Amino acid sequence: MCTPLALGIAGGVVSGIGAFQQKQTDAMNYTMQANGLQRDINAEKEASAFEIASTRREVSKTLGSARAGYAANGLALSGSAAEVIDQSAIQGELDLETIRWNSKVKQDNLAYQQAGARANAKASKAAAPLAFFGSVFSGAAGVA
Repeated sequence: MCTPLALGIAGGVVSGIGAFQQKQTDAMNYTMQANGLQRDINAEKEASAFEIASTRREVSKTLGSARAGYAANGLALSGSAAEVIDQSAIQGELDLETIRWNSKVKQDNLAYQQAGARANAKASKAAAPLAFFGSVFSGAAGVA
């Protein structure tokens, strides 16, 4: 026949196994979250590269149209016409830099979240044995 102490220890072991498994599951979930954030970082890089290329094409088309328009009207590409084209080119470069900046901010924020998820995974893995033994000792102490 089992003694109350043996039952308390057995209950603590079962509870400890559950606590250990929960910490392992937490660690796995945090690792999956970190991996998902890496996919988000990669997707942001690709999206910004596409947006930059698209914007660059639009700026090039706009500048080409302006040059063609001035030439069709017999205007030389000097003076105010050249200034308008230069200003358009500068604005296009500013647009590209804005896209790069915004993308970098998004990537940095995602990387920060990813670092937190990795830290949480590591902490959960480290806490798993403590969760097990804490439950075992708590069960034994409760009976004793």
